[in-house]
Amino acid sequence: MAEPPQATGDRGAVRARARELLALAGPVGPDLLEEAVWLHDELEDPPCDRPPAEAAALRRWILPRLPPADGSASVTHFLRREMFARGVLDTGPGPRRRMRVWDYLGTVRFMAYAGTDRALLDSAVQAFRSCLAVAGELPAAERAGLTDHLDQVRCRLAALLGMRYNQDREILLLPQRQRERAAIRDDLAEAIALTEQVGEGSRASGGSRPLPTEWAGVRAQLLAYRWQDAPAERRSDDIDEAVRLLEGAPTPTGDLASGLAWWGSRSLLANALIARGRREDLRRAEQLVTEILDRPESQEPLVRAGILQTLATAHMLRAELDRTDAAAAAAAARAYEAAYRAGLQGNLRASWDAATQHAGWLRLRGRRLDSARRYGEAFRVLPALSRLQRDRGHKEQVLVQAADVSADCVRELALSTDPEDRADAVLVLESARAVLLSEALAGPGGTAAADDDQDAVRLARLAAELDALRRAALTSAAPDALARAEAAHREYAFLAERLRRRDGIARSLPAVWPDVCSAAGSAALVYLVAAAGGGAALVVPAGAAAHDAPVGVDLPDLDRRTVRNLLAVLAEADALRPGERSPRTGETNSRLARRLVEELWHRVMRPVAAELRGCGRAVLLPGGLLGMLPLHAAGLCAAPRVDDWWFLMEETVLSYAPGVGVLTAARRAAATAPSLLLATEPPPSDGPGGTPDARAELAAVRSLTRVRPRVLAGREATPERLLRGLDECDVLHFAGHAESVPDAPLESGLRCAGGRLSVRDLLARGPGRARTALLCACSTARVGTELPDEAVGLPSALLQAGFGSVVSTQWTVFDNTTGPLLKHLYGRWDAGQDLAEALTGAQRAVLRGLGGPVMANPWDWGAFVHTGA
Repeated sequence: MAEPPQATGDRGAVRARARELLALAGPVGPDLLEEAVWLHDELEDPPCDRPPAEAAALRRWILPRLPPADGSASVTHFLRREMFARGVLDTGPGPRRRMRVWDYLGTVRFMAYAGTDRALLDSAVQAFRSCLAVAGELPAAERAGLTDHLDQVRCRLAALLGMRYNQDREILLLPQRQRERAAIRDDLAEAIALTEQVGEGSRASGGSRPLPTEWAGVRAQLLAYRWQDAPAERRSDDIDEAVRLLEGAPTPTGDLASGLAWWGSRSLLANALIARGRREDLRRAEQLVTEILDRPESQEPLVRAGILQTLATAHMLRAELDRTDAAAAAAAARAYEAAYRAGLQGNLRASWDAATQHAGWLRLRGRRLDSARRYGEAFRVLPALSRLQRDRGHKEQVLVQAADVSADCVRELALSTDPEDRADAVLVLESARAVLLSEALAGPGGTAAADDDQDAVRLARLAAELDALRRAALTSAAPDALARAEAAHREYAFLAERLRRRDGIARSLPAVWPDVCSAAGSAALVYLVAAAGGGAALVVPAGAAAHDAPVGVDLPDLDRRTVRNLLAVLAEADALRPGERSPRTGETNSRLARRLVEELWHRVMRPVAAELRGCGRAVLLPGGLLGMLPLHAAGLCAAPRVDDWWFLMEETVLSYAPGVGVLTAARRAAATAPSLLLATEPPPSDGPGGTPDARAELAAVRSLTRVRPRVLAGREATPERLLRGLDECDVLHFAGHAESVPDAPLESGLRCAGGRLSVRDLLARGPGRARTALLCACSTARVGTELPDEAVGLPSALLQAGFGSVVSTQWTVFDNTTGPLLKHLYGRWDAGQDLAEALTGAQRAVLRGLGGPVMANPWDWGAFVHTGA
């Protein structure tokens, strides 16, 4: 299938592609049909009095190729067929035609929404609003003749606003989203007002104007929302009115429309009864849902998952009314699990909702480990669910909702005695970080194309299947589990690679255990997380196999407050000049640094080091704010004699990575041996805390024997020339200013003469020849703080842009320490060590004064970190 144009505003490209399809005769595959539908809708949006001729031609081309209306067609295609066949969009020019087109666009976008891409829901709301606005332009007599249809549009708009309100109200309890409360509640108020307008119109006609079929269901659902969200002491009889409205739904007559109406009214009635929550209401709701599940309309996985979740909620509430009712509790658990599995077939939002609701209930009952397992299931669909959202704000909404439970969930799983739980903990972390990294770096073409959706959902299903097969392999429950897992992983890898090729950079894909094992081939992986009640580490040993599980390490003294306190110490040290004392503590930055790394040793790395004993190399994958701390520099330096100081990096080469997907890509990218080094001198800087004199760095660069450096100095180092240099060199050594913008990583970059070379520029350019970067500037390794578990900084961004290995700094660096360290680093690198080994060797050398002055204090050498391969 040809890729559709990326920019919807490129109308010329859309029309040209439409003409190519119109030239095709005979049957076509589903991909081309979907593309034709997409092109048609693009040409009609926004509606105009005289649309492009290609739009009408596409309708004629599409109509005979749509699936027959015999039950095999989707509801969306069924409605599209009906509207195309009746010539709804072929009305003569004028407001009436624009109104009809807005109605069509709202309908098909809502049907395509299916609980996944929030942008489609928002677009449908706007289309129906536009439909009503355009209707106001019609002459009064003509508008009167459309009263029934406009009432239907009002009901549809009210239903969509209610749906959006229901989705958004989940964030009303989050303090950081309080500013959105009024806008969220406005949706509900507007929706209820629309139903009242329809009802008043019917009453004013004396009954001659019947209410739309869907009016009672829509209004009842909105009243139930208002009743649920009102304080108990201020609740009115909304819920009783909702139940009355939904009673007596007509029996389906056999056609699709009546079947859907019956199913919808029964489902809404069940939800209203559940909201009222009396024992007899819950019993009846269970009966209603059971009836619905027996209907053919409910067999489609898209809707079945939601129905099963309704059933689970009824069982759960009945179990809460009577804690001795074990049968209701067991039935709720089975229904939640069934809803989760059904959602994997195409309604990932339902899978997420079923798993998180089940987890919350278990947590309420004190079953924290079982709760963590359910939250783990929810996080496994997070990458695909996020991918299906086209807007970063909507992705963030899903992530923020998960913020309070992710770290706690991982800690519970990490400390479990069950090896399956510990492996799940790693996959939960990988899934969350993949989403955060890809969304923070969503550059040109950064959102998934519509034709990627099926692949994304299929990946989520395969990830769940691989989880089950991994559990079977770990427990030896299925002798053939490993062979089946290998086959499933081959399919997973094929789909993942196809999506990566379309995206240009690695996107949010579900993590699978074989990929983790592959990444741990030559180095142990150490995942670190800090939760409200303590922290945990998960150590995946080097050479881990499919049947292995990570080792869980309890870090009881590493909670979120401790991390913030340690960051405060680091910030205090970084604000001081060498030798200056803190006005608060009276300590110098050197003394503060020693205190910091000792705290990191005792609270974090000492228990981890016990698991790394004898391991020559490890990759640290810290979560969230932990990534801003010098974990690699942890050690003991309180003894009076420097000779008695000891640091973990003297025993183990430590580097960092944001996740195994990026680490694996970085290893591929770093395979090229350097043939030419590009070094840049900074333009002059008069500001405080500027980059140190780069002469010592350049001297270290020029000492290389394997390569001949090319130098861009001063005003020669423009963004344009630097970009050209990256296509001619293997290594970038940047001795100028860098700017890390943790909460907007695309804006991070290198300050050059006459401008800045940003990560956005590098992503737009694509991978070049340069695959290694040494950023010898201040604070270039800081990560983000805006989102939960943010794992994005300038090094991670560069890895995503095609670099394989990055050296950067966690705080301000100065020439008197940078020069000697880089001399050792380049000497080792020139001798054949890889960059991580060379950096660790250089830090060991300056620490012990090998071939130069002793720089034992971690403030002098600990700023430099290695990220990647």
